[in-house]
Amino acid sequence: MFTNSKLAKSVKLACAFGAASSIGFTGAVNAQETEQAAEAVEKIEVTGSRIRRTDIEGANPVTVMSRIDIERFGVTSIGDVLQAIPSAGSAINTNNNNGGNGTTTINIRGIGSNRTLVLVNGKRWAPGLTGSVDLNNIPAAIIERIEVLKDGASAVYGSDAIAGVVNIITRQDFEGVHASGYMGQYDEGDGNKEQWDIGFGTSNDKGNVYFNISYVEEEPTFAGDREISAVPVFGAPTGYGGSSGTPNGRFWYFDDEGTSFNVQNDGNGGLIPWTGSSAFNFAPLNYLSTPQERTNIYSQGRYELTDNLTVNVTGFYGNRRSSQLLAPTPLFVGNAAGTTGITIAANNPFNPTGLDLTDAAGFGEPNSLFFAGRRMLEAGYRQFAQNVDQFQFNGGFEGVIELGDKEFFWDATYTYADITQNTLTDGLLNMDRVALALGDVDACNNSDDGCVPLNFFGGATAIGEGTITQEQLDYIQFTAQDALNSSLESYTANLSGEIMELPAGYLAFATGYEKRWQSGYDQPDALIAAGITSGNSRQPTSGSFSVEEFYLELAVPLLSDMPGVEQLDLELATRYSDYSNFGDTTNSKVGLKWRVNEDLIVRGTWSEAFRAPSLSELFLGNSDSFVTLQDPCNGGEAGNPSAPGCAGIPSAYEQPNPQIRTTVGGNADLQPEEAESFTYGFVYSPAQVEGLSITFDVFDIEVDNAVSTVGAQSILDACAETGTQFCSLIERNSGGVVTELFNGLVNLGGQTTSGFDYNVAYNFETEFGDFRLNWDGTYVDERTTIIVDPVTGESITENDAGRAFDRDVIPRLRTNLSVTWAYEDWTANYLVRFIGHTTEACSFDDDTDENGNYLEDTLCSDPGETTFDDDGNLVKDSFNELEDMAYHDVSVGYAVTDNLRLTLGVNNLWDTDPEVSYTTFANSFDPSMYEIPGRFFYGRVNLEF
Repeated sequence: MFTNSKLAKSVKLACAFGAASSIGFTGAVNAQETEQAAEAVEKIEVTGSRIRRTDIEGANPVTVMSRIDIERFGVTSIGDVLQAIPSAGSAINTNNNNGGNGTTTINIRGIGSNRTLVLVNGKRWAPGLTGSVDLNNIPAAIIERIEVLKDGASAVYGSDAIAGVVNIITRQDFEGVHASGYMGQYDEGDGNKEQWDIGFGTSNDKGNVYFNISYVEEEPTFAGDREISAVPVFGAPTGYGGSSGTPNGRFWYFDDEGTSFNVQNDGNGGLIPWTGSSAFNFAPLNYLSTPQERTNIYSQGRYELTDNLTVNVTGFYGNRRSSQLLAPTPLFVGNAAGTTGITIAANNPFNPTGLDLTDAAGFGEPNSLFFAGRRMLEAGYRQFAQNVDQFQFNGGFEGVIELGDKEFFWDATYTYADITQNTLTDGLLNMDRVALALGDVDACNNSDDGCVPLNFFGGATAIGEGTITQEQLDYIQFTAQDALNSSLESYTANLSGEIMELPAGYLAFATGYEKRWQSGYDQPDALIAAGITSGNSRQPTSGSFSVEEFYLELAVPLLSDMPGVEQLDLELATRYSDYSNFGDTTNSKVGLKWRVNEDLIVRGTWSEAFRAPSLSELFLGNSDSFVTLQDPCNGGEAGNPSAPGCAGIPSAYEQPNPQIRTTVGGNADLQPEEAESFTYGFVYSPAQVEGLSITFDVFDIEVDNAVSTVGAQSILDACAETGTQFCSLIERNSGGVVTELFNGLVNLGGQTTSGFDYNVAYNFETEFGDFRLNWDGTYVDERTTIIVDPVTGESITENDAGRAFDRDVIPRLRTNLSVTWAYEDWTANYLVRFIGHTTEACSFDDDTDENGNYLEDTLCSDPGETTFDDDGNLVKDSFNELEDMAYHDVSVGYAVTDNLRLTLGVNNLWDTDPEVSYTTFANSFDPSMYEIPGRFFYGRVNLEF
């Protein structure tokens, strides 16, 4: 029931209020709590340490959220709650449609969600292949509180705890029945969400049993139903950011004399010139928020076999059915599209050119098919539907060994977890059959697989309506079936206790052993693996590794009861890990806690941390990604005379499609990431102001040998700027078109982040009710990304605190300010979530100083606006400022009876729109930082008896 900083008192206050800050309490010390109260508390573990103690303050900064906090936030996933805390950075959630997969993750400090470890009751929760945990599958109803350690903790917990640890504590010793129902929707009448759960618990002197079942259903919203996401790039000229693959098609070819034709279907069987304004607006045909349905069953039991021996078991099963929806597939062929061996035959009955157009001929050569793209509206939407089953079992024993007047606590646990995902993808095309259907009509008619010539030059008017017949579609379409699995198995044993009494207190320790196995696979559909799909191709993934670990912690009391030193404690930890695939590593941690007096604690830590590469990073097969990019060599050598990387590219070159094929993949030779972090700060709870608590902690994290990709746009821009850097990763054809760009995983460079966290909490009582004020914030002082060319070893340093970089919004300041009121049967909560400004840099190749650091005065001209030329192209020397903004949430609750409570709330009360961004992948705003436009109304009913 306790965490760092006298959590007991905070939790009791939260329960008394019936509501608290919608984002949560921070672990603020209330130092005036009496020694007598501390003696009455059983020894417990504090997140960040395995040592049991009654003195619940440690050197580690911890933020805590109670069950009441989670409910008052008015959402259906704890992942959405955690993403809203100020120390969290951008992370995937259910508002990520293009590139999402139905999961929601947590990204402490913004340095990567796979660098945040997730525990449930102190035990590792199974991650997916990427190393990140899907928080959607942990039902909110089972949670008593969440503790967020914002410090490196690999010395205690092992891999992944670089930025911090999220420890989810479930309900313990619950007796009776609780049930709740929740419903909500946007004021636009869409995005309906509902949640239902029921839990049962019983306990006695020997043990307890708890069982819970929950169900969540979330309906989608469409991008076309919000102004900001109804076009590819909000605020840009018509056609900007649209697709060259239009329903009427775009055809750029050269006739038998080498004359260029850049044309489109006129809708009447003829061809007319192509213009940029003809680009297809695909945006409305996408989800803005994705639907999903979740069913979770959770049970836990604990029974005392003897006074000193207890058995405990936990079981979890979760099923998630989710989907994403993209506009109908664009069919691209030609040497600019990277196809090989495709010819649109002259005798194809639908070919109006009368020419054999082939992608084998180079740019400008006779009968060259440079680029042809058509949006296949007749084939319907592309839908990606996941069916995910997750199972986890923890079982073991714990007890107490009594030796004289000393007690030693031990536990031994076995864990098994399995995550299986089956994905069906509709709307894809078999490119081998497309090639046959576009080619020689006699070869098509004489094939033994039912080939039907394809009307590629016809037009479409709406979804499912156009000149391509159902017979033609049946021949070229297929439904992909992919299978994915990851599993975890481990044995752990821990022992803790007090060794001896020193002048300043007891020397305590914790030690333990863990053996863990992780394995997984990703088996794509056979046509996807063969590379003959109109979508992204990828190769199978399969692999495994194991690790054996030992750790030791010591809590050493140094001084006590001296002037200026009520208590001074030293905390030490070290962990040795031996991996089957890359070898061993040792990581240590040192913490110091100085209780100056009953009001003030000063604390600090230094820690080493590491992260072993995930299964996906190690074994991911090469796969395609079509990323929206700007080729800096548009116009060729003549148009970019100061860009050495554009030398030799024809001046007639024009980027034919904003989406460039990029290859990504794993690397079995990856080494673990290494990190070093510092935190220091204070906790102040003045006795003369009862109920006031102030915390302040500085953080500084440096990650080396980071597993990452360089970034597709970074590769293009750096090559153009230098003529050497990253150029080996780019392939262009004779016409200058990028046909291949490799952006695979490597250990390259690293990143640093530094800043400070603060929290001010104040509880006070009046005749008008009880109040709690909570102000929680994180300020990012510096955020640096260091990228190393995997070929040349040259490095680029990007200082991006307060900037958007690589599609990651990094505000310099995030704060949450809440006011909670409780009076008799009423409660109310008002929350302001503030997101600070962010500047989007123009391009990756801005000027740098002699150390490679980006200069602030190169953030381009025309402050506050982004400019476009006469052709609708984004001007490179402009920039965009994402201004400060805030969301306002309000809720009101009423206890009808002792057993029944009603809550009504509105999130985004003042209908604030997200800040427009030009570096995000879709929707013109970052869905991992900002919310979907619109007020969200919800109601909740809680029953407990």
